[in-house]
Amino acid sequence: MDDREERIRVRAYELWERQGRTGNPEDHWLEAEQELKAEAPTDITSGRPEATVEDAPPAAAVETPEAATDDAATGKQLPEMSQG
Repeated sequence: MDDREERIRVRAYELWERQGRTGNPEDHWLEAEQELKAEAPTDITSGRPEATVEDAPPAAAVETPEAATDDAATGKQLPEMSQG
């Protein structure tokens, strides 16, 4: 069970207890989901695992060959590296 589901389960249980241990479990679950969703941060990365360099496609690391050989700060071209 993932962390989100566990938090919903715990919150639904709290709601069930608060309501005198009566009511529809599905209603408690849905209410718990809504409450936790309202508390969640609004950034676009919530709910997604962190990206890693290993997961990035090669194009994301270097967009053009020029980007790899030019020193953007000084505008000078860097020495060519041998392809060994």
